[in-house]
Amino acid sequence: MTQVQAIRKFASYVANNKVIISRERDEWSIKLSFTVPYLVLPQDLMENTEGDKAFRKDFTKRCPAGQGFANVTLSILHEIGHFFNKEVFYAQDMEEYSKITEYEEYFSLPCEKVATDWAINWLQDKEHRKVAKAFEKVFFTGRN
Repeated sequence: MTQVQAIRKFASYVANNKVIISRERDEWSIKLSFTVPYLVLPQDLMENTEGDKAFRKDFTKRCPAGQGFANVTLSILHEIGHFFNKEVFYAQDMEEYSKITEYEEYFSLPCEKVATDWAINWLQDKEHRKVAKAFEKVFFTGRN
């Protein structure tokens, strides 16, 4: 199984719905104008930019259990969290959103905070953590 196939399978499980993976690559994001989750992946699935590091730091500070999971897993959960909290994103002041340059400020925006809250809540379930670990095994080795 390829890494993208593993991501699609895991994300579909998390969303309890078929997830579409965008052909275009950019950065971790989810397109909210679709009726099903439409996930955009980064060019390099293993990248670890300053933004990725800041995201992980924010996530694990709020959820120490997140330390046991890979960035890819936390990112997928966060993006699916956006899908299930579209109304918070749509209520966000986009001018304020676009002007933020500091990561801490960015992650404290209501639309970002609620997406991470959703991901943290998902990880609180023991069975979900098992599924996430199984996903990581497939993602990193290509084998079930």
